[in-house]
Amino acid sequence: MRIATGMLGHETNTFSKVPTTLESFEQGSYAVGEAIIPTFRGTSTVTGGFIDRAAELDVELVPLLWTFATPSGTIQQSAYDTLKERFLQRLTDAVPVDAVLLDLHGAMVTEAHEDAEGDLLEAVRDIVGTVPIVAVLDLHANITSKMAACADCLIGYDTYPHVDSYERGIEATQLIHDTVAGHVRPIMAHRQLPLLTGPPSQCTLREPMSGAIRQLHELENRPGILTATLSMGFPFADIRDAGACVLVTADGDGDLAAQAADEFAASIWERRAEFRSELVSIEEAIRLSRQTDSIPIVLAEGSDNPGGGGPCDGTHILRAFVEAEVDNAVIAIIADPQSVDQAIRAGVGQTVDLEVGGKTDPLHGEPVPLSCYVKMISTGTFVHTGPMGKGLTGKMGRTAVVVAGGVSIILTERRLQPYDDGLLRSLGIVPERCKLIALKSAVHFRAAYGPIAHRILEVDTPGVHSPNLFSYEYAKVRRPIYPLDEGVTFTP
Repeated sequence: MRIATGMLGHETNTFSKVPTTLESFEQGSYAVGEAIIPTFRGTSTVTGGFIDRAAELDVELVPLLWTFATPSGTIQQSAYDTLKERFLQRLTDAVPVDAVLLDLHGAMVTEAHEDAEGDLLEAVRDIVGTVPIVAVLDLHANITSKMAACADCLIGYDTYPHVDSYERGIEATQLIHDTVAGHVRPIMAHRQLPLLTGPPSQCTLREPMSGAIRQLHELENRPGILTATLSMGFPFADIRDAGACVLVTADGDGDLAAQAADEFAASIWERRAEFRSELVSIEEAIRLSRQTDSIPIVLAEGSDNPGGGGPCDGTHILRAFVEAEVDNAVIAIIADPQSVDQAIRAGVGQTVDLEVGGKTDPLHGEPVPLSCYVKMISTGTFVHTGPMGKGLTGKMGRTAVVVAGGVSIILTERRLQPYDDGLLRSLGIVPERCKLIALKSAVHFRAAYGPIAHRILEVDTPGVHSPNLFSYEYAKVRRPIYPLDEGVTFTP
C-alpha cells in the first residue's frame, strides 16, 4: 500500500501587517521528499504519527513536500502558487498511489483564495481521482464545505494546547489504511455554526471546551461512528467561513453522520454564551503579583502571539514592567533583529542603549528606549521538551538576553511563539525561579507552564490576536454571527 503524504500550511491572520512570502516558508519549516521522514520521525507531531503508524502497518509513505510558515498576514499569491506547483508536481510524479494522507492547518488565506486548503484539496483530488484523501487539521481550522467535499475524512485536533497532534496522526493513518483495505467506508457530515470564539475560551483544559470534548469522545464511541471533530475556527481570518464547525464521519451511513452532527452542533450552540474570555489589565496583573510571594506568575499576552500572526515585537507589557520597576521578571520574546545586532556588537558584559521592539506598527506599542546590560548571546536553537511538539527543534535566530533594571528581555531575530519552557532553559533562565514571566502566547504555553505556574493571568493589550473580537472591523465574515450580532439563530 503506497500513500502519498505532505504538508502545505499556514495560519493566516488577515489583520496582521507581517507579510507572508515564499521566503517565509523556505526559512520556516521546509523539507522535501525523503528528508521529511528523518525530520519528523520520533517527534510528537501529526507527521510523526503518520510515520510511526505507517511503519507498524507496513504502509509505504511517499513523502512529497512539508512546509509551514510562522503565522502572519495574507500569503502573497505568487508564494502560494509556487509552493502549490512544487507540491502537486511531486504528487503527479508519485502517482499511482493508493491514497493521500495530509497534515494541514485549515486556516490558510492567500491573496486570491480565502479557502486555500479547499483549493489545494481540490487540486489533489483532480490528480489522484477517487482514491481516499484524509487530512488532519488544527483545532483552529476554518473548515469550509469545499474542504469537506474534496476529502473523504477530515480529522481535527482534540486539544488546545495541541498535545494530541501525534495521536491524530496515528488515527488518520489507521483510518486511511482501513479505508484502502475495504474495512470501512467513511461518509462525513459537515455543520458550520454562526459562532466566533477567542483563543482563551477555546482552551480544552477548562470549561466549556473540556466538557465539549468529553461529549465529542462519547459521540465517537457510538456504534458506526468512525471519528468526529469540533473545530473552533480562527477568528483572526476575516473570511466568509471563519468560525466554529462540527464534522462527524460514519462508516457507510450518511444518515447516522448527519444526525450525530446535527445533535452535537446544536449542543455547542446552546453553550455559546460560555465562550467568553476573562482578561485583566497589565496594571492589575502587576498588582496581583505583588500580593503573593509564590512564583512564578505567568502573564499571557495573546494579542501579540506570533503563533496567530502577531508581530511579536509588542511593547505594552515591557513598558509597564519598566515603569512599575518590577523585579525578577522575564519578557519572552521580542522579535527585534536590529536590537539583537546591537547587543551582539556590544558584547556580553557590556551596556548598550537600545530602542526595544515596536518596529512593526503602533498598535502593539512604540519602541522602548532602554540602557541594557547584555547578559547572554545565543544561536537561538533549542529543543522542545514540553508536551507539545516534544523533540522538535526551535529556531529563534540569533538571540540576546539583555537586562534592564529587574527585567530580563529575550530579543530574537525570528518571530516564534515561546510556548515551550525549553526556550527559557536554553538561555539559562529557570522559570521556576522567576517572579513574573510574560509570554507572547494565548494558550499553548499552558502545556508546559501550567504545571509550574503559581498563577496564570491573561492580559488585555491591543493587538491583531486580541481575544476581544469586538476590536476588529470584519468586512468579509458571514453575518449575522455570534457574538458580533444580536438575535443570531441557528438550526442544524
